[in-house]
Amino acid sequence: MFRRLTESLRRIGGVSLLAVRASLRTRVFAAMLALLAVCVLALPGAVKGDGTPAGELYILLAYTLGFAFGILCLATLWSACALFAAEIDSARMQLSSVKPVRASEFWLGKWLALLLLNAVLLLAVYAGVYAQVQWKMRANGWDAAERPSSRRVARPILPTPKEEARQAYAQMLAQKALPEGVSEKTALRVLESKAREKYDVISPGAQAGWRFRLARPVGVGEAVTVRMKFDTEYSTREQVKGVCRLRCLQAPEQMVEIPLDDFTLNEIEFAVDTRAFLGEGPAGGPRRTAAGPKGLRDFELTFHHTGDPKRASALMLRFRQDVVLLTSGGAFEGNLLRSACVHWGVLALLAAFGLSLSACFSLPVAAFAATVLLALTMVGNSVVRVVSEEDEKDWRNRIGIWVSRGVSEATSHAMQAEPLTALTRGERIDLGVLGASVAWNVLLVPLLLAGAGCWVLRRRELADAD
Repeated sequence: MFRRLTESLRRIGGVSLLAVRASLRTRVFAAMLALLAVCVLALPGAVKGDGTPAGELYILLAYTLGFAFGILCLATLWSACALFAAEIDSARMQLSSVKPVRASEFWLGKWLALLLLNAVLLLAVYAGVYAQVQWKMRANGWDAAERPSSRRVARPILPTPKEEARQAYAQMLAQKALPEGVSEKTALRVLESKAREKYDVISPGAQAGWRFRLARPVGVGEAVTVRMKFDTEYSTREQVKGVCRLRCLQAPEQMVEIPLDDFTLNEIEFAVDTRAFLGEGPAGGPRRTAAGPKGLRDFELTFHHTGDPKRASALMLRFRQDVVLLTSGGAFEGNLLRSACVHWGVLALLAAFGLSLSACFSLPVAAFAATVLLALTMVGNSVVRVVSEEDEKDWRNRIGIWVSRGVSEATSHAMQAEPLTALTRGERIDLGVLGASVAWNVLLVPLLLAGAGCWVLRRRELADAD
């Protein structure tokens, strides 16, 4: 058993080594390096920001990494489509059928070769961007608040959108308020979508409150940052005023009040030192609280709209997305590495998908199918977000909507993590998100695609190899 496994691993390694060597000798690989170098080095200078450190970081992290990752996605997909298809079309695959190399070993060896090449290219791209970030910090003298960060995100304790949709559906069913001809599945999907985007409306004189539980308690002397994003009428923003109150439930006798009188920007962010909840200023020493040595974890945030009812308009905010507490979440370098791992997982999925298409079709057909499905994935997610009930009632739109939803459901797990959004907003990519991305994109889906690709491959060219 062990000997067979060792021989199988040796054959897989041989296939991977040959595939890597063949790729390094091609002009396509050299062209890819040159294109990525131009993207990383020239794009930040070509795109002009707003002149602020945040704008510079956004260009480096979102634009540069986004464009480079897009190039790698297309190159990985098309290269994977060519690996089997080109060998089958040129009859080179027949030379391997006399050797004791199984279809699964061929598939896995070439897939690992693509993973290795993608890892090298991705690390080179991220290293180039990180070097530019460090250079800009030193050249421009950014202070600590302007430098890239990695902060844990805590959102309000609320029912999940699915739970809220169930509650709303049960209430509508009890009141006999359900529209006619709408199935339960359709109604729940619409209600869940509305729950995700649901707004809190805070009129002048009113207030709203939210409770939070941090995944990691904060210690004495650490900062808790409140970030709120409002929508309000532009012409009355100067008249909007309010007071934010942050209270730690483990030391409820102390409360921090932050008056807000500048709503010219939609997003407001301020930090609170945890020593304020202990009755001490920043220079004072800590004293014992109900939190004990484990730190502070439970918080309550309230916002009171104190604007003039005759002149100020109401504020709206999506409480599931626009109200968060931010705490320290490690170094930016670790967050950058986690982002690279998430991107590498997506490239692994694309490589597996392209290899399976390459085993099934010729190169032109495989490349065309891969490009069409990739476009459907991008368009399908957009269609699912904007489709309305009226659109769905028209029979001419149903096929397109069904296809879009099917593609969106199939790719939702793969596209769930958004590392560049987290990087640009200074939010930590949690290990749970990283683990789910790797498990889905590197293990589960490639395993299913490998099974399908190897089944076809054995019947096309390697029927005698076993």
